[in-house]
Amino acid sequence: MTIPRRALVSGLIAASAIRRPAAAQMAFGVDAAPAASPVKPRWQRNAAPTPRHDGRPVITLVIDDMGVVHPGTNRVMALPGPLTLAWFPFAHALSQQVAEATSRGHEAILHMPMQANGRSTAWTGPDPLRVDIAPEENLRRLQAALDAVPATVGLNNHMGSVATLDGPLMAIVAAEARRREMLVLDSLTIPHSMVYREAINAGVPAAARDVFIDPMASATVIRQQLVQVEAIASRYGHVIAIGHPWPLTIDALENWMPGLADRGFALWPLSATVAWRNDIRLAV
Repeated sequence: MTIPRRALVSGLIAASAIRRPAAAQMAFGVDAAPAASPVKPRWQRNAAPTPRHDGRPVITLVIDDMGVVHPGTNRVMALPGPLTLAWFPFAHALSQQVAEATSRGHEAILHMPMQANGRSTAWTGPDPLRVDIAPEENLRRLQAALDAVPATVGLNNHMGSVATLDGPLMAIVAAEARRREMLVLDSLTIPHSMVYREAINAGVPAAARDVFIDPMASATVIRQQLVQVEAIASRYGHVIAIGHPWPLTIDALENWMPGLADRGFALWPLSATVAWRNDIRLAV
């Protein structure tokens, strides 16, 4: 399914609204000033190491749907990092899978199923957050999913064309993320999603997706989207792109990623880009 242009624009608004002055961009990275508190929040404790920032445009790649399509999961883990991998809470052997990915330099977030249009559980998997069940049940489902995936820095939504439009439901997600000291990524699967807004309102470090790199199963479209990723990063200084562990996507990434540095780009985990967009200094 092709993502409407206005969904991309929403993500860019979220990104460009917090653009950094050049001096601040150059200072961000391992030489940044330590955080005020010696105790790091969970999202920083579990963050993947961030390469030093030398002024190059930053690309953050998030790969959704991890842990179930095992050939794709293994191929994604073999890609050069740091990537941010969004794991389904119902995947098998999550501890082993996440540990292997972490050992390869990648970062983990929960890929939280949320109610979509159509046959929701067929699309989302079991126990999605829904607008037609009690808040207590939604919180129970969210907490169980968060507990299922180890070593996460935060979460993003899987599907959610119905659930993410519901402010009170997204406020539950934001409040739990704040309680657990996690960050939130709005996948922007539908325009006017409330995920980012409610997270910011709750004081949670948050960002919105800018580009889907594989809105359809087409090698040509995926290559075009990767060109768009580079263009947005060059214009704004940073971009968050989401893809999936599908064969055509991984084929494209295997060809595209090795030349990123030579083309003048830096690859960062989601935690670092969220910190940048939210003006949060990271401890050394």
